[in-house]
Amino acid sequence: MNLLKSLPILSLGALSFLAGCSEETPNGPFTQATTPTTPTFTAYSCEAVTDPSVAAQLEAAKSNITDILKELDRGNLKNAQAVSASTKSTFKAVLDKFPGNCEAQLGYALSIITDLMNNTKIKSFIDTVTNKVDLADMGVDDFNKLLVAGDGKHLTSMGQEAMATAISSVDSAIIYLKNIVGDDKFVCNYTLDDRTFELDRGEFAPTLAAMYVAKAALTFGASINIDFSDNGKYDWMNDVDQNDGHTPTVAKQIASFMDKGSSFSTVYDSWKQRYTNIPNLLDSAIQYVEVGLQYGIEESKTGLLTQANDLYVVGDDEMSDVSAKDFQKAIDSLEHYRKALHTGVTVTLPAGSKVTVNIAKFFQITDGWQDYLPYHKLYDYSEWYTPVDGFYWTTQLYGDSHAEYEINEAVRKQIAKSANLDYFYGYLYSNRSYVAGTAEYCADVEIYGSGYSYKCFYVTANGCTLTFEDDDDYYGDRTVVTTPAPITLSPSICQVQNGVPLFATAYDDFVENVFYFTDAMGNKTISIQGLVNGKVDEFRLADALQNNRRVDPVDYTLDDMKKLIFFPDITFSGVLPGMTTDQFWEILKTESRNDDAYDW
Repeated sequence: MNLLKSLPILSLGALSFLAGCSEETPNGPFTQATTPTTPTFTAYSCEAVTDPSVAAQLEAAKSNITDILKELDRGNLKNAQAVSASTKSTFKAVLDKFPGNCEAQLGYALSIITDLMNNTKIKSFIDTVTNKVDLADMGVDDFNKLLVAGDGKHLTSMGQEAMATAISSVDSAIIYLKNIVGDDKFVCNYTLDDRTFELDRGEFAPTLAAMYVAKAALTFGASINIDFSDNGKYDWMNDVDQNDGHTPTVAKQIASFMDKGSSFSTVYDSWKQRYTNIPNLLDSAIQYVEVGLQYGIEESKTGLLTQANDLYVVGDDEMSDVSAKDFQKAIDSLEHYRKALHTGVTVTLPAGSKVTVNIAKFFQITDGWQDYLPYHKLYDYSEWYTPVDGFYWTTQLYGDSHAEYEINEAVRKQIAKSANLDYFYGYLYSNRSYVAGTAEYCADVEIYGSGYSYKCFYVTANGCTLTFEDDDDYYGDRTVVTTPAPITLSPSICQVQNGVPLFATAYDDFVENVFYFTDAMGNKTISIQGLVNGKVDEFRLADALQNNRRVDPVDYTLDDMKKLIFFPDITFSGVLPGMTTDQFWEILKTESRNDDAYDW
């Protein structure tokens, strides 16, 4: 890709990596980023540099901008930082003497962006993230250490502060670029690889558009509360990593995210005005892309006379790189979407469904998305692992079952008493000729500093108490895992009838019973446990029990779900204007791979 042709992309990329890094990192209770002060100054009309020494400075700085963009394109951040600091000061010195020189304004605008990597907060954030990645590579897996800096600041807080800092710089660049785009006579020549290229409004306008997109992205990233911590701690994430999330701490955190009173995903009060203005920023971006395209169309009328050194030639002959007609089609399409930012645009989905989306309404939702979730109620954590729906009683010990979960929790605790677990998971297999109350259990275990083992045991049920016998099937260090002590399953998982133990087994998949759906009046319609496991009639159940095999459920169809899952506002506060319940479910049916069932 030609470096100068990619100028808008690289300029935007130099900013967008800030938003990308911070959004991937969960955050704790942090001080929200202060809304930046919008710079105000006048960018003067274009004038030439008359001092030869200053002109030489300007040419050297222009060459440095090319070098900076090359280094960023190659991913050499350190090299780009070193060149950027001196380049920015050079352009500033030229502007101090010739404030109306548009080449210096252009160079200074670009150097403002490239020099963001030297900003104190941004550099601190990048260095901290780099340090935390190194810690993770060294085996540190405590999220309280990985997501919090040495001074106690949370990484997402630092990331949002960095984004807020960048916005003021983008605003300054926008002021200069708007002045440059406003002068349709201004051109700037750059030499790259012994060839001279002419940059004009055709490139300046899209670069300005990229600045508006960057400002929109940074504003979005800095505005939203993404506090993932539990009162400043990340113990719940450690539990997810070490215990598969099967702890009250994780349950409490999940419940807090879904609570209507949660601040998670809300927009900070001080940022709401900026956040709701994002559609206008995108509107400006589209307009300036159109300006650049229209300039290309006008230049196409003169052929190579004014395009000999352009990055691309616009025209309708064989010497042209792009057609003026294609540019006009692009303008027409962009104008359609620009207007639709505020009134709604109809989008055609892959299978042909049409949905109207109002982007402006999306950015007016500032109090979180919890109010728009389907009607539901959370179970208390004590009920999460109790079979309620979507299960049956069988004499077989199957994998991916409630019994497997309880066995895993018990074996995990037994091992953890004498070893520091790095990884653990167990698997239950019904592979002993389907003899009632028997199975094979295999544990996949890694201990810090002690090695790895995959070891299997025969399991036999005596009532609801399971005993284990080493079956000599292992891989790795067999001493890592010893034969588990007997485990007694809870009454909700195991019952004895006529002397025969029966085990609660999910139709399809063991799933925590976190919540259930309700209608608008709060009446239960179906639990997530029941929905995931599908439906089983008496004939399917009898066949499975008679033939000692797992039952084969029928998935709930989207037509079924329409009668079980209800939304408070199917238009999502106007984001999907005119959407009805019937239309919503019909679209899901059309767009799903199978019109008859939705694959959970």
